[in-house]
Amino acid sequence: MKIHHLNCGCMCPLGGAFYDGFSKGLKAHLVCHCLLIETDRDGLVLVDTGFGRQDIHTPGSRLSGFFRALNNIQRRDELTALSQVTSLGFRAEDVRHIILTHLDFDHAGGLTDFPQARIHLMQQEVDTAHQ
Repeated sequence: MKIHHLNCGCMCPLGGAFYDGFSKGLKAHLVCHCLLIETDRDGLVLVDTGFGRQDIHTPGSRLSGFFRALNNIQRRDELTALSQVTSLGFRAEDVRHIILTHLDFDHAGGLTDFPQARIHLMQQEVDTAHQ
């Protein structure tokens, strides 16, 4: 088994250390940490997806203007999980499972980049999303 740490997005909201505990300036630096796990039996497992390509290229399609302005999302294609998976020599289809910790955009925004993957999510998150 091999584990890769991926930085799948960054938000820099106003508030500095109030948000992240260490920033010196007015803006915080919040990284969307994801893990890519190479398994012997189950292929690639991605833990969270960060922001996806849709969020980067057409952010208004699902991220509100208020959300984008508040969070100052650093929209760079090379920060998407898909871009990082391919830079490691894999294809999107190689990601067989995605484990989501929760459904915030900075954790689940890249789901559409891996349409063939099986999604694993706590039932409480599913129930909350349907409310």
